[in-house]
Amino acid sequence: MKKTAYLLAILIGLTSINADALTKAAKKKVKKPKTKKSTQVVPAYVIAIGYPSITVALNSVQERSDVVPKPNSKPFGWQDRSGPWYVAKEGKYIEWAFTKGGHYAHPSVVKRMIDAGSTDHVNVDMAFRCGAASSADCDKLLSEFKEVKLLINKVYQKKFITSKEGVAVWDGVDSLE
Repeated sequence: MKKTAYLLAILIGLTSINADALTKAAKKKVKKPKTKKSTQVVPAYVIAIGYPSITVALNSVQERSDVVPKPNSKPFGWQDRSGPWYVAKEGKYIEWAFTKGGHYAHPSVVKRMIDAGSTDHVNVDMAFRCGAASSADCDKLLSEFKEVKLLINKVYQKKFITSKEGVAVWDGVDSLE
């Protein structure tokens, strides 16, 4: 009987030691999953019209001292497309393009950020507001601006083609002005 009690005490002791060891081992194995560090990229400039109406936008842009009008011009990259326009530059990258009376999509405004080549890239972002009587005219104007965006990307991306030695090989059009 003493032997049985003694053996029972040893088994209970070993069981508790094993239970502690198993608990510690389980805690070691269950680690919090590693989270990947992610950085949200926030664009340096969010393009938006920023005015409640096309008329207010035009009047405000014309009154601003930091915006320079481009007389008798078309929007950047605007080859043989519709007009007439009032175009103004805001800083190095921002262009405002307002349709004038007689334009099929008048009144409309397009504000674009055009960065072609500041750091070996081409970036064209656009905000668009159209007040034309026909939504088809608005769709047509937007489609034209999308075509111009593709043209700008195509022309300026060629500027970044280099030879194996790293020398620029582009010798074509450098501007769509």
